[in-house]
Amino acid sequence: MPRAPKRWREAEARDLPAFSALVEAKWREWTDADGHDIEPWFRGHADASLSLAPGLYRPPFDRVDEDQYRHEFRLRAHPFLHDATSYPRSEWDFYFLMQHYGLPTRLLDWSESALVGLYFAVMRRPHDSCPRSVWVLQPWKLNAHVAKIGDRLTAYDHRLVQQYLWPVWKKRNARLPAGPVAFEPPHNSKRLAAQRGEVTIHGRDRRGLETYGSLKIGLVKIVIPPDAKRTIRRQLATAGITEGAIFPNLSGLSSEIKEGWSYDVQ
Repeated sequence: MPRAPKRWREAEARDLPAFSALVEAKWREWTDADGHDIEPWFRGHADASLSLAPGLYRPPFDRVDEDQYRHEFRLRAHPFLHDATSYPRSEWDFYFLMQHYGLPTRLLDWSESALVGLYFAVMRRPHDSCPRSVWVLQPWKLNAHVAKIGDRLTAYDHRLVQQYLWPVWKKRNARLPAGPVAFEPPHNSKRLAAQRGEVTIHGRDRRGLETYGSLKIGLVKIVIPPDAKRTIRRQLATAGITEGAIFPNLSGLSSEIKEGWSYDVQ
């Protein structure tokens, strides 16, 4: 296995063994520093230059009032809710559905699996020659040093998380917390369970997570060069990390078969 630097905030991985060595080195560093086993979260970006800011806080969506999205989604989604694993019963259920189906929210998706994060970084994108990246996060460091709620993870129905989502059109009577927080969502869909999904949600501060100086001890970045994507995708497929495994439905299976028989994978 490639030798990883002992301490780093950004490093490069050209194949799966190098990526694994970096994750292992950071896990050991964080574990030794904290005195207990660390369970980091991972997020893959198909463009290494992207900030860790949620979709709602990125152009062109950052000019839209979030309640406009939420109101119209609630108004028009009912004929299609049979596609949901369970019928949404709360503001949070609808909010997770919005994120799941591509509407901009203040949520950022993460995974407990390093290989799932790596898969999302190197997913096939046509005509894309930019470097990819995987961010590695200590979520309890985020909660302790940025959200200021202490060294703990909470569920979405905890009172500390509830204040991050007001009823639609009620924000004039509420005020979002400033910093983002990490919490554990319910695994109420096959996709979320397969991806071992976790989330962070931003408050009123629109900055990306990487800009918080207080988080420098709990956030690192692994960059994947453009010419390494094909090798890593092949290695991930050998390890069982495929489209059909990440997206456990007929669409995911079809995409996996199509790429498996493609001779021009970029």
